[in-house]
Amino acid sequence: MSTATQSIPAFVPASRPLPAAAFELLGYLGAVAIGTLCFLLGWLQPNGAAVLTVLLLGALMVLAWKRFNQGRHPCFLFLGTLTLFQGGRLLSYCVGGETSPLRIGSVVPYPFDISRDEAGMVLLCLALSAVCIYAPCRWNYQRIQPPADAPVRRYLPYLYLLFYATLPVQLFKNYKYYESVQQHGGYLSFWLNHGDVASSVPLLVRAIVLISFPVFVAIFVFERRKKYLYLMTALYFATASLVLLLGLRGGIFAMVLVLWYVAGVKSSKRSRMVTVAALAMLLVTIGAAVQGLREGAERLSDFAFGPVEFVTLQGNSLDVTEVAVKYKARLAPHAASYLWNELQDAFVARDVRDYAWGRRLSYDVTVLLNPTAFSRGMGTAGSYLAESYLLGGLAGVVFLSLLIGGGLHLLYRLSRNMVSLFVVAMMLPEVLLMPRGQLLDWLSVLLRSAISIAILALGWVVYRFLIWTKPMPTASATTPAGARIA
Repeated sequence: MSTATQSIPAFVPASRPLPAAAFELLGYLGAVAIGTLCFLLGWLQPNGAAVLTVLLLGALMVLAWKRFNQGRHPCFLFLGTLTLFQGGRLLSYCVGGETSPLRIGSVVPYPFDISRDEAGMVLLCLALSAVCIYAPCRWNYQRIQPPADAPVRRYLPYLYLLFYATLPVQLFKNYKYYESVQQHGGYLSFWLNHGDVASSVPLLVRAIVLISFPVFVAIFVFERRKKYLYLMTALYFATASLVLLLGLRGGIFAMVLVLWYVAGVKSSKRSRMVTVAALAMLLVTIGAAVQGLREGAERLSDFAFGPVEFVTLQGNSLDVTEVAVKYKARLAPHAASYLWNELQDAFVARDVRDYAWGRRLSYDVTVLLNPTAFSRGMGTAGSYLAESYLLGGLAGVVFLSLLIGGGLHLLYRLSRNMVSLFVVAMMLPEVLLMPRGQLLDWLSVLLRSAISIAILALGWVVYRFLIWTKPMPTASATTPAGARIA
């Protein structure tokens, strides 16, 4: 056979298979598009769209648990807080605890409904934001190995010394806060005269306590011996119990979630869904009890429907998103001012006395809905969704949600190293509270934490100089017995 008749192989590049992540994301975006089309055609009513939104959020959480190694990713926790704080009322509606999930009624004397188009926009913002946050994390995900602790073990004696030295000071500070709040009207005194409550504790005490939290986080990240971890964690949260009695629960609960994430990153064992569900129910039950104590409940029967009511109340942050959609023309001109003032929140005690229109979105929303309630210390929380919508409408929500998703994945990648995992654990609580907080609160807290970390680093230099520096041995001390010195 002649070689001229042999077929010449064609050098055509092989097509790359489409990643499974692409099918997931296209499927979710397609579901959102179909739901939006049905809503626009009138085939879907707002309450039905709310149910579909809850199903979307729940499906994303299940996928995040499955795709991210049993939830070992900040995205899983963020989707959980997003579902609670922005979708809590929608979830309550699905289980029969709420009849009108999109009705604004958290602080207004007479609840009212927004228009059908506005309700559709609110739900679309929530659904798109969840998908856009999940997308960068899912697309770029690569499983990381538990970080090595050998390089950071040398810091533990120094950190334990600081922890046990500052623990009594923190207990004293929390007790003085509790005493001051009880004497001045309870929980609402924080929002009526936050500065006076803070001044009830000496400045030196407040300065010392600034390093107790990063010290606790550093030990939890660096330490692997469980008996020391359990003891240290129990002592820290024992002092924090006074904060819970004051009615301040958000920061503590976010910290519990972050500690669960850190423990998961440090371990190669599989997480159990039953354990996560039990932790979630425990937090909800404690939150319901704290809510009851804050509002004056005295009997156990007052907590009978606590968990459902707690989820409903936490979902009141959706009011802020709804108000931002309804009154965008009035609030949007101050969007940049909101961001600027958020950078100062970690350094300035905010209360109703320093209020001015255009500084804080949560305050403006409360004044817009019920000025009388605001003057009494009541109000709404914040909402990154609301700020995103005020900054750029639906496109702003999509763009900033993609940035948040990318940031969450960056935090996950930084968790490969013990030192950077410590920084992640310091800032992650405020990130997880963004669905009921402000867009840049995490950055403000990070700036304040940088000061505390710098103080810790300086203290480490002094500690190493005082403890680890030893005098050089003399010649006679190093000469073996019986040796002759020339």
